[in-house]
Amino acid sequence: KLIYNASLKNYFNITLFLLSFAVGLYLLLKVLGVDLLWTLEKAQRWCVNPAWVHLDTTPFASLLRNMGTLFGLGLGLHSPLYMESKKSGSASVRIACIVASLSLLHLFDSIKPPTHTAALFYLLSFCKSATVPLATVSIIPYCVSGALGSQSKKQL
Repeated sequence: KLIYNASLKNYFNITLFLLSFAVGLYLLLKVLGVDLLWTLEKAQRWCVNPAWVHLDTTPFASLLRNMGTLFGLGLGLHSPLYMESKKSGSASVRIACIVASLSLLHLFDSIKPPTHTAALFYLLSFCKSATVPLATVSIIPYCVSGALGSQSKKQL
């Protein structure tokens, strides 16, 4: 219930706080001379196949994915599209939303952000993680209910 009742400002503030904390800690450790990608180095050294180790396995990438998901969920739940799509709750709309969401999630999973620049990778990971809940919570249900609603009106 708390997730649905939280304001968009709360979602934004929590995301901003976590981002500020993570970037601040990142910069502090960098100034102190701590190797920020030490987990990658150790994993590549000890892994059976070093090619399996990727930048997206770092703790910072995981934190950014979680922050993106939180921010996207906040945007999705407070979108006018979500408010409009809540009105239609028929079984056919729900099934179509499930199929469309799974298809879109499969597409998003196939998109891999470039790893040649860590900052770009982290930014794109955040955006990708924010887009997934935004699409599945508000955009897809709105489009599906609109499409199925217009089809049922044509049949009348």
